[in-house]
Amino acid sequence: MEQEQQETSAERRGKRAGVIARAWSDLRSDRFSVVGLRFALGLLAAALMLVSLAMLGAALTLALLPLVLGVAIMAVLVAARLTRSGTGRLTSLADRLDASLESLKDLQWEVRERETRYRDLLDHQGDVILRRDADKRLTFVNDTFCRTFGFAREAALGQVFPLPLVNADQDSQAAFPDLGEERRGRTIELVTAAGPRWFVWEDFAIADDDGLVSEIQSFGRDITEQRAAELVLAEARDQAMDANRAKSRFLASMSHEIRTPMNGILGMTGLLLDTELSPEQRTYARAISTSSKTLLSLIDEVLDFSKIEAGKIELRAAPFEIADAAQGVIELLAPRGRDKGLEIGWLAAPDLPKTVIGDEMRVRQILMNLMGNAIKFTERGGVALTLQLTPGATRDMGRDVGRDMSQDETMLRFAVRDTGPGVPPDAIERIFAEFEQVDSSPARRHGGTGLGLAISKRLIDEMGGRINVASVPGAGATFTVDIPFAAPPQVTTLGAGWPKPPSGEKVLLVLEGAIEASLVGDLLVAMGAAVARVRLKDADRIAAGAAATGIPFTALLTDRAAVEAGAARLVTQLSPDRAAHHRQRAVVIIDPAERSDIPSFRERGFNFYLVRPVRPLSLLTQLFGDLEEEPAKASEAASPARATLRAIASEGEGASILLAEDNDINALLACTVLEKSGA
Repeated sequence: MEQEQQETSAERRGKRAGVIARAWSDLRSDRFSVVGLRFALGLLAAALMLVSLAMLGAALTLALLPLVLGVAIMAVLVAARLTRSGTGRLTSLADRLDASLESLKDLQWEVRERETRYRDLLDHQGDVILRRDADKRLTFVNDTFCRTFGFAREAALGQVFPLPLVNADQDSQAAFPDLGEERRGRTIELVTAAGPRWFVWEDFAIADDDGLVSEIQSFGRDITEQRAAELVLAEARDQAMDANRAKSRFLASMSHEIRTPMNGILGMTGLLLDTELSPEQRTYARAISTSSKTLLSLIDEVLDFSKIEAGKIELRAAPFEIADAAQGVIELLAPRGRDKGLEIGWLAAPDLPKTVIGDEMRVRQILMNLMGNAIKFTERGGVALTLQLTPGATRDMGRDVGRDMSQDETMLRFAVRDTGPGVPPDAIERIFAEFEQVDSSPARRHGGTGLGLAISKRLIDEMGGRINVASVPGAGATFTVDIPFAAPPQVTTLGAGWPKPPSGEKVLLVLEGAIEASLVGDLLVAMGAAVARVRLKDADRIAAGAAATGIPFTALLTDRAAVEAGAARLVTQLSPDRAAHHRQRAVVIIDPAERSDIPSFRERGFNFYLVRPVRPLSLLTQLFGDLEEEPAKASEAASPARATLRAIASEGEGASILLAEDNDINALLACTVLEKSGA
């Protein structure tokens, strides 16, 4: 249609050019007619002069001759002026007509060139392009359309062309789009000269001068090969995912079978170490135990990761005490830290809810991974775990110690801080990927699968939490985990059940370990006690100064190293007993292997002790507990695990136990342990 309009316009311009040419020819003919008229007028004037001479005579004729000549000259001059003026106008008009004719010829050539270029552009498109009127008759097609559907252009134009669908049900948008509607696109399969082909098909409306839909222009792009490639890729992806899920299911199902013999190795090695062994044999047995524990840890990480990949990790929410979970992790990893000469400590803020609802096992796993990494990479200093409410993420929950909390949910923050080498900035994001480590070179000092942090991040994300890292290379790193927990109705805070410092309580803190001193000092201050943290060299002066002012310290907290260096003399400068149930407190912190030195500490005036890692409840009980109301609480707080073992042993004496175990090695291990317990 557009082509026919262009051809009609060109014909009209050609006709106008012919009319202008004929007008120019007529003007030129008129010009030559004027020249002939002047010649005829000259002849007529000569004839009139001869007639006058014959009729009037020579004398009168000569007398009138000047007048006649003057009139003739004037007439000639006027005629010449008029002729020149007309000739100039005709010349100017002729020039303008020549220029117009030239412009029309140029325009005609440009229109033909544009039409050819437009036709070539459409014909060389790889997409099918066509136009149809309201009756679906073709008004325009390009060469690609003709090749695709096997039509000649002349035969196709004017023919009705409904889309040749392979499946008539697949085109839910067969009707033409309305004017102003966005391009209507869909993916359809059409019957073509080469067989069924897939197209991305688009239709849009074209308006006429009255704003009504006159035609529908359509574009069709052949995507058969692309679609086939996508189907192949999708099939390959599905096969790979099925294979990966099968692998993960296999590893996850092998969890029990792999762990069972490892537990047998560890258990029997432990029993072997309890027997009489030579130093060489004990060294070998310990090496077996250490290697087995390392191997079991690696197996656990791989199996846990496989379970996560297989989608078999399910969070089991149940009420648990958050402080007990953190304490269990610390006490399990403390021996590893002591073997490296590191300080290991933890602190729980008093305003934390005592009980939360969540997956305790997964929380312990996250803390084990973070604390284990910190201990592994730290060579000097120590590692600290702190628990607190996430700043700015809690509502008005009654943070005062002892006040009930009725809020349904709270966000807790777990922070693991170490004094190790830190994490380079370019490795902070990478360390949370699978099988990635800060140092991935073959010569790295620390082993591992690189899955611990990846598993932890997956679990944290599953719980709706987040993990962040703040690090200064060479000065340590802090891993911060924020996890939301539900809280049971009317749950109390941790501090509600902890002993409170009496009014005027002053504690002299003499600890050389920076991490341990910081954690202990922060806890005592949070509970409301006045604390003076000093070095041993300054302790005598500060204690004597306090006594001289009449406000001596009421409690002393130190460790074995300070006692051996002379801290026992500080006991004499403490405030005397104020009551039978609130005696003077001199507390010494020892390692588990130093229990045999407790009698010597008592002789030096230390009436209480704490075993590392220090528990917040044990610390507060030893310093501020009411000895008259809870006579046994203070002594048991120092080592509750020992009291528990004594209770279990006493209950198991003479007991008859039926053991059901399908693994012979585990059965032997369990029987031996029970027999040693007195069963």
